[in-house]
Order: sequence, then C-alpha cells, then structure tokens
Amino acid sequence: FLVLAIALALGGLGVHLSRQYIEEQIAFYKAQLEKTEPMAKVVVAARDLLPGEVLVAGDLAEREMPVQYIDSNAVQTGNYEVALGQRVGFRVERGHSLLWAHLEGGLTPTFSGKVENGHRAMTVRVDEVNSISGFLQPGDRVDLLLGYGRTNRETEIFPLIQNLEVIATGVQTSVDKAGAHGKRSFTTITVHVSPEDAQKLTLAQTIGKLTATLRNPDDTAPLDEAPMTVARLLEQEKPSSADVDKPATPRRVVRARPARPSRPRIQYIIGGR
Repeated sequence: FLVLAIALALGGLGVHLSRQYIEEQIAFYKAQLEKTEPMAKVVVAARDLLPGEVLVAGDLAEREMPVQYIDSNAVQTGNYEVALGQRVGFRVERGHSLLWAHLEGGLTPTFSGKVENGHRAMTVRVDEVNSISGFLQPGDRVDLLLGYGRTNRETEIFPLIQNLEVIATGVQTSVDKAGAHGKRSFTTITVHVSPEDAQKLTLAQTIGKLTATLRNPDDTAPLDEAPMTVARLLEQEKPSSADVDKPATPRRVVRARPARPSRPRIQYIIGGR
C-alpha cells in the first residue's frame, strides 16, 4: 500500500506540474503575440447558442483577438447591442466569435437598428451655439426650446420637447473617446422621438428657431412650461386685469382738533406792587 500511495502522489504531482507548465506556456505565447500583433476586442458566445434562441446580454462576452484574425462580419463591442433581441439562426459554440451571419437574416446592422419600435429618428439642423460648441455626443440628452415671434420684442421661448436622446451628431453615431479633449464640427443632430414629437419638430422648424440645451443624464426633472417673454425677462410684467379693476382703498383722513381757548388770568397786586 505504501508503494501505491507514493505512486499516486507522484502521479498527481506530475499532473499538476504538467498543467502548470502548459498554462505558463500559453500565457507566454499569448504575451508574445500581444507584443507583435495588434489586438482588438470582439464579441463571443458566453455559452453554446442554439438556433431559435433570442440573444440577451448574458449570452455574450468580450475577448481579445489579433486584428488579422477577426472576421469582417463579426459583431463588434461597439454595436453588439443591436444583436440583442435577435434570434439565433445557426449554432455558435461557447467562446467562438459571434457573426452577423449567425443571426436570422444575417444582415449587418444599420442605423435604423438604433431606433426603438414605435419611435422615430429625426434630424434637426443646429449651429455652433446649438451644438454646445461641438461637444455634444451621441447618447447625450437634451431639451429643445422653440423661439417664436414676429419681432424681437414679441419673441417668446417655449420648452418644446424635454429629455430627448441624441443618437447621432452629424454622421457620428457612437461616442468619440477624444471628445473631452477637442470639439468637432457638425451642422445636424439626430434625436430619438415619438411620431407625435416628430410632427412637433417639423412644424417648429418652419415657424421659429430651435435651441438645444444639454441635460445631465441623471436629471429627469421637468422644465417650467411657462414661456419666457421679454417682459418676464426684464421683470416688467403688466398688472393683471384683476388688479386694475380692484377699487383703490380709501385713505383715512385725520382731522386736527381745534385748540381750546386759553382762560383769562387775574393779576393780583399786593403792597403797591
């Protein structure tokens, strides 16, 4: 039994050392490959995917691969969200790259894939000011204000649509990693709107000027819907009709009392004085 126990122990030690050696060699060659080959992240199957299944976020994972070995039809980390909710058309083994061809239809995603059911993507023309000096990015949220009036004195500013998602700035549809270091130039933004809001925007662009104001992504508080007017801006609002029709409060008249007449005084002369 002693010999058998020693043999088993040596065998187990040999297996452990062999496994450790293999893992070290894999890590070594992987490190060498990363030094010589440019790497990029791709989307792979986190488990075996079967035909007919609907993709969810938990079915996918990221993995680095040499750029030269990445299929041109591979789902990228920048657009994998478009694949979510689609049905798998072909079996994909765990750890293998997910291709658009694996999904039913096999189509590379288009910009329309970013538009939710029941919504629309609408492009609005902006200028240097409305584009937040070029720092506006896809994914930001904005409020759109409408300036309308026949003259500058009559112009009023209305909160038109609030908390809109920007899905494109110019032709850019994803966040620019260098956006914090420099501004970009574009003359249009594309926003995610309901069909009714799309009609409002179309009409608003024909009658007035639109201004976009950037909103904090965690700020969901609604704006005051009262329009801003020149009189309100200068705090010179006219008095309401109720105040004009209200009778003035009569002033209380205080009458002065007449002074009492002084009593006659009698002078006494004593001792010839």
